[in-house]
Amino acid sequence: MSRKAAKITEELPVFEILFENSFRLSGELYPGLAPNAVGNFIYLANSGFYDGAAITLVAPGGIILMDHPEKTVPYCIEAECELNGCDYNVGHVCTGSVCFFHSTHYNSGKSGFFIVLNDDSRTVRMVEGAYALFGQLLEGLQLADMLSRTGSDDNGQPHVLHRIKRIRVETGGREFPFETCPEPEDTIDRVILNQDDSDLFLGD
Repeated sequence: MSRKAAKITEELPVFEILFENSFRLSGELYPGLAPNAVGNFIYLANSGFYDGAAITLVAPGGIILMDHPEKTVPYCIEAECELNGCDYNVGHVCTGSVCFFHSTHYNSGKSGFFIVLNDDSRTVRMVEGAYALFGQLLEGLQLADMLSRTGSDDNGQPHVLHRIKRIRVETGGREFPFETCPEPEDTIDRVILNQDDSDLFLGD
């Protein structure tokens, strides 16, 4: 991976996730850790892609995954993480970390992202170094944890689809470009949540 991290000397972009029931989550993004993931997220959020998105996968007390269940984007982005050869995303996963999702191929990320709800060793072991950490939830962690526990099947599919009204990012007028890549031919869109022992299997 030849892309370099951006040096950020200004205020960080801040995001707000507003649900249709008026629940609200907010936090900040880290262009210095994952400029590609941040740029893509800002583009999708501020273009309205996430309007009508939802919590599409949960591991109670572990993670919540958000994406649009009906729409997709026509490109992928590379995963800025250690196991994909990225040497500049040196952040450490903790409670509230926001990470960009990919399926079985590292360079298959499109629009899905997840929030880490705790920093126990099993969750961190499955996430750190394998997914691009690109933000931090600052407000609404207890709410996010509650939404992860409102009922789901054995594969982590929520019984109730918690819809998102909109996601927006305040950029302070700055632009955050990003690079895309073709969708890998060998990608398998598979996510398994083993809730019996709380381990997370979000692809390889």
